[in-house]
Amino acid sequence: MFGLNRQVRKLIEEQGGALRDGLSADDMSLVEVLPLAMLLKEAAEADDTAGRASGRKRSQLRLDAAILWREVTRRSGEVRALSRAAFSAEGALELYGVRSAGWARARCEQAFAALLGAELFGDGRLLDSAETAFRDSLSGPRRGLVAPLAEIGLLALSGRRALATGDAQAARVAAARFAQPIADLKAMASRIRAARMLSVDGHILRAEMLCEWGSRLADAPLLRASVRDTLSAASGLTPDFEPLTIARIGFARARAQIALGEVEGDAEPAIAGVNLMSSVLSDLTLEHSPLDRAQGEYVLGLGHEVLGDLAGDARSFERAISAFDRALSITSRRDGLVLRAKAAAHRALCMARAAEISGDVAVLNSAERAFRTELANGLVVRDRESWALLQLNLARLLLARLEITRKDRGERAGARAALSSALDVLSDHGLRSLGRSAVRTLELVDSAMRDTVGIKPAAD
Repeated sequence: MFGLNRQVRKLIEEQGGALRDGLSADDMSLVEVLPLAMLLKEAAEADDTAGRASGRKRSQLRLDAAILWREVTRRSGEVRALSRAAFSAEGALELYGVRSAGWARARCEQAFAALLGAELFGDGRLLDSAETAFRDSLSGPRRGLVAPLAEIGLLALSGRRALATGDAQAARVAAARFAQPIADLKAMASRIRAARMLSVDGHILRAEMLCEWGSRLADAPLLRASVRDTLSAASGLTPDFEPLTIARIGFARARAQIALGEVEGDAEPAIAGVNLMSSVLSDLTLEHSPLDRAQGEYVLGLGHEVLGDLAGDARSFERAISAFDRALSITSRRDGLVLRAKAAAHRALCMARAAEISGDVAVLNSAERAFRTELANGLVVRDRESWALLQLNLARLLLARLEITRKDRGERAGARAALSSALDVLSDHGLRSLGRSAVRTLELVDSAMRDTVGIKPAAD
């Protein structure tokens, strides 16, 4: 998939033998195939070129730079790149006339940068900023790309905020509303080259939203709809020219397949998701996109984790731990990333499940330490769902140790406290399947607290 040097040379030759003075809006077809190092140089060059330009061209160049820096951020997880994206978009706003078509497009770009920042760094305030910017962009002339892009952005935001309602029909209605702006972008593709790939981004956003809804509500039809959307998104794409978009579509499809396996208790779709991720990762290099590679390893880890749960297989959990370790290694210098916190949390979960299966008290003790370390992690504390999942599995671990040792070192009381905390969060966030698991575990705790036969308090 990633014949980078060959494809970059080919595209450069098509541009007349060399890259022009920074990428312009007409050169965005190059972005997909540029390795991150080259993309960084082009983003910096775009800033420099915009600084030297004058007149109407300068505002467009500032907007181009903002788009490039946002892609650098998406691939690197570097907060400074996000800051430069925001700075360039702000510069474009100042250069375009207020409420002009260009101003609206720049405001829309600001919104997508804020949306990316919220996704990568878990700052909920950026979601509010994104919503304000999308609505502002719709107050200007609704020409070109602005209206469908802003509508897709607002739909993604409203879908995310409606997750806690637990209403599957609301998810279907929200997904259906994506159809018109996606169709509008496709219709523009013959005259605006960027519109085609932006319509694909709309498909990916919708597929990810459906997957999130389906996972939370344990709703298999929503997950199947997510898989279908990824098939639509991939139509017409070629690995040589859209490698990263194809990889992102693969991530979304694999995640939906893995979740479907978990919801239905069927290993087959989960295995399909794991196999798909292995195939995608075999072509995706760190040179091209470190954060995409880390995201892929994380999804692969989730797949092995689900297979471990379905089969009670310690080796699957060990494979999951290895995948999460690779994701953590890639993001080792990016402590603020939500992805890093999630990978660390799931790694701890897999350690606990492997320890439960082995029945090794020393391994259980090690897993408990890992849990408590992650529960004290500031990012995990902010990500309430990861925190609740850790609490749920900490309770399971404590019960497993009690069952093995038949000595109560405070396991029963600790398990009940952990579950009570988890249930509040799971209920607030509409996580039905995890909520049911927490209730079942709480019932086991209550049973263990009533059962004193053979259980002794630990010696002081």
